[in-house]
Amino acid sequence: MRLTQIRDFVAVVECGGIRAAARRLGLSQPTITKSVRSLEAELQVQLLGRNARGIVPTACGRALFPRAREAPTAQQIL
Repeated sequence: MRLTQIRDFVAVVECGGIRAAARRLGLSQPTITKSVRSLEAELQVQLLGRNARGIVPTACGRALFPRAREAPTAQQIL
């Protein structure tokens, strides 16, 4: 698990979608999608789901989110 994967997951949940998260982070949508999918594969759970309002965290995603928000960013480590 990489800090960038956690950062991307948190951004998607906070922004409510991949497009908005990508804009916020200055990255492409495919980069965010690949990062979150990689995190899901590593954890072997689905973290995000889609509904009429956009992307929402699953039960596993809701459990991970508070802890993920507390993870340090690369800037904080350096």
